[in-house]
Amino acid sequence: MKQSVVELVSYQLKSGVTSQQLAATHDAVNSFLNRQSGFIYRSLSQDESGQWFDIVYWQDMAAAKAAGEAFMKDPAGQSLIELTEMDSVVMRHMATETEMLSDSLAAA
Repeated sequence: MKQSVVELVSYQLKSGVTSQQLAATHDAVNSFLNRQSGFIYRSLSQDESGQWFDIVYWQDMAAAKAAGEAFMKDPAGQSLIELTEMDSVVMRHMATETEMLSDSLAAA
């Protein structure tokens, strides 16, 4: 059985970059992801310290890796990279051990 993959990217924005500037990249990044084979789900959140966490679910590791390579070359990726303190970026890919979807979402 194939395991889905969680991509977890944590980062800080460059000094002076606002959350509104980051929000301006959302549509392009989401559009890019929707065009990628194996894309399942994305969420973006921020903790109390200002650290951002971009979490993306993929059907498998091959899809995650292929999309990552394409993202670095895509204008959507470039727009996000321009705002990011690259020394702060930590990317992890993890095969899921178990997954569960709420009954209400599964029924939809």
